[in-house]
Amino acid sequence: MTILPVIVMILVFVPSIVLMVSMPYLTRETISFGITVSAAQFHSEPLHQMRKSYARVSAALHTILFIVCILCLIYSDEHSKQQSWIIVTYSLAMLIFSLVINISYNFKMKSLLPILPIAPEGTIMAVDTGVQKRNIGLSSIWFLIHALVIVVSIVTVLRHYNLIPDQIPIHFNSSWDVDRYAAKSFSFVFMPVIIQVLLTLLFLFENWSIRRVKQQVQPADPNRSIRQDITYRRAWSYFMITASFLLVILFSVVQLNMISLLNINFAIPVILIIIAFIILYAFALTFWAGQVESRLERSADSANARPVHDEDQWKLGMIYFNHKDPNLIVKKRFGVGWGLNFGHPVVWLICVGIIVLLVVVR
Repeated sequence: MTILPVIVMILVFVPSIVLMVSMPYLTRETISFGITVSAAQFHSEPLHQMRKSYARVSAALHTILFIVCILCLIYSDEHSKQQSWIIVTYSLAMLIFSLVINISYNFKMKSLLPILPIAPEGTIMAVDTGVQKRNIGLSSIWFLIHALVIVVSIVTVLRHYNLIPDQIPIHFNSSWDVDRYAAKSFSFVFMPVIIQVLLTLLFLFENWSIRRVKQQVQPADPNRSIRQDITYRRAWSYFMITASFLLVILFSVVQLNMISLLNINFAIPVILIIIAFIILYAFALTFWAGQVESRLERSADSANARPVHDEDQWKLGMIYFNHKDPNLIVKKRFGVGWGLNFGHPVVWLICVGIIVLLVVVR
């Protein structure tokens, strides 16, 4: 077997493992494992020990799982589909491990909460009603550049369609030798374009949502809270534009290789560089900003921050379900970025649409 699959595994999954292990230390000071706490409680010794315990357990389990996956890759048959199935199985196992660990610590947090020291809390919650009018992030007009690249890809394929071989390579083994072909057809040739369009629409929606997700302002220091929120949204907006553009370029490279206009020895390094850059960009941004701006412009009086109690709307501390909330997108309680409001009927329509689209494409 070649060393390349192992390099790709390390490049893609090691940063993900580090983020999952570090997540309790990146969270905001009024949320602990999906449960509302005061900042004073967050820094109490019991929760400090719980975060250390989470990091140890998560690191141990994910490290063992990762090593098993690497060993399976090393001893697998690179000329069969074994390696693909190993990576898919590992991805699912990693997701299940993470969910089980997060849910178990959410229950532990609920049982620990009654014995934590009680801190005086205010009852006032502030909201910045002008957040949607502020200049937050990049305009969605930037996605016109993505559209231009997609149009160029379409024109290039149409101009060279008659020169495309009757058998198109669609799968490579770990040595990057073609091991599976498909008969030339518009559906196969334009599959990368379809993926480009779907990714662009997805990131366009995410960038649009960044401006409209509701904001909660800390009454103790509203100006600082607003600055944190704007900086956080702007930083992730830049990431959405950059990452989506690079992914569009990536699939253009894939398509040019499929139709024999680009050599595989040039395409593979370009693809790996793009993937590495996106992962490292997200990694650095997460550790810089934390969960929903928790690491930006920390205040000395953060212990006086007032938590917002809405446990009833969060299932297992991770899934937001509130049919009275008109927002499709909300800030996550556990994890980084934004999540969906599964109490909104439009979200379920989107999920059903994605499933139907995947079935049709397959």
